[in-house]
Amino acid sequence: MKRINLIIGKKQLAVASLTLLLGAAVAVNFIAQSGKKDITEPAEEVGGNYGDLEYVADTDAYFASARLEKQQARDEAAQMLAVMYQGGDMTQDELNSTETSAQDLSELIASENAVETMLKAQGFEDALCYITANGANVIVKTDGLDAAGAAKIKSALLSEVDVSAEDITIVEVK
Repeated sequence: MKRINLIIGKKQLAVASLTLLLGAAVAVNFIAQSGKKDITEPAEEVGGNYGDLEYVADTDAYFASARLEKQQARDEAAQMLAVMYQGGDMTQDELNSTETSAQDLSELIASENAVETMLKAQGFEDALCYITANGANVIVKTDGLDAAGAAKIKSALLSEVDVSAEDITIVEVK
């Protein structure tokens, strides 16, 4: 019978720990971002299929700060993956897992950027997109968001990712 420390080696524990740390960093970043919103009015439902609509009172400083924090969190995640990949004594399965995580992160960043670019092209002053395993949050700067605007946001988001309509949250910054 093999000893347990031979079955679960140091490399597997290191990969599992770093993966858990990466997930926790993304979750903390998302919670920190959503905690900075200054909600001035209660959430207003814009059609059951378009997610929640909340109002946030803030200026361009919000978007600049949120973008910076988002980029820092992504950089930290990428750095962790690079450190894991360059660990030196990883098995091929561990290398494949790390490579898959890096590709997933890259695709996530590309999807968020594509949604933000599409929303700006559709006439929104500014936009931020956060895609997680649990859904998507879109923050837009606009003077007034109606059902047609919410439909544009949903369309832009669904063109990039597969997420259910009830897992889409739209926050308006005026």
